[in-house]
Amino acid sequence: MKSTTAGGLVLVMFSMLGGCQKGDNTTDPANGSGTIAVRLVDAPAGYDAVNIAVDSIRVHLNVSDTVGGWYTISRFPAVYNLLDFTNGNDTIIAEGLVPAGYYSQIRLYVNDGCNIIEDGSIHSLEVPSGTQSGLKLNVQANILPGVRHVVTLDFDAGRSIVVTGNGRYMLKPVIKVVSTAVSGSMTGIIAPDTTFATLWAIAGTDTATIVASPAGNFKFSYLAPAVYTLKIFPSNPVFRDSTLTNVSVFATQNTDVGTIVLQQK
Repeated sequence: MKSTTAGGLVLVMFSMLGGCQKGDNTTDPANGSGTIAVRLVDAPAGYDAVNIAVDSIRVHLNVSDTVGGWYTISRFPAVYNLLDFTNGNDTIIAEGLVPAGYYSQIRLYVNDGCNIIEDGSIHSLEVPSGTQSGLKLNVQANILPGVRHVVTLDFDAGRSIVVTGNGRYMLKPVIKVVSTAVSGSMTGIIAPDTTFATLWAIAGTDTATIVASPAGNFKFSYLAPAVYTLKIFPSNPVFRDSTLTNVSVFATQNTDVGTIVLQQK
């Protein structure tokens, strides 16, 4: 079985959105949802620090530009020094559950207080419209049910800061955007269904735990692609514990292990 990856890569210049800020849907969808995580990386630049005060991040489901199409995946203000995330370092700045579907836009809202440090001096960094209507970033992200996707924002701080003739520092970010599906799932059935089994999916030091349904069905969502060992621990003491090895999980795909019949002691 081959691994497949959903996503796209775009090199863009941030543009500012006009008009009022749209509303957003902040409720978690009950069904058919996936996860979007936004990761931040940067290229080296000739400053001591480039501090961006992030307020929130919203993503747009490509149905129509309406209130129902927007989902907020972060409302936790934080300040990030872009230069902390160079040479292989990165950080997740937002992650949230959204309805499955095609997402075409991210809005990055910033607070006042952005600045740069150059030769030990602090300079205010202006972000036009960043606090009101947000920075608009086009993205190609096809969010699948039960799959975790990472959208990487690869800043180029050196090209993103413009110094005006009167010494003002302006942020006009240049960024490379990559959307990648990074998880799969595993399903199966435990028989007999009266065992009420607890299941562990183990890959290296990572372990996911779930309990089978009363009908014996189980599903692990958001598993990282890897080869897993599946351990089954029935609550009914009549049945033995069981182990299934070499279960491969691929990004964007479901691995069905079929029916696992437990043996009596």
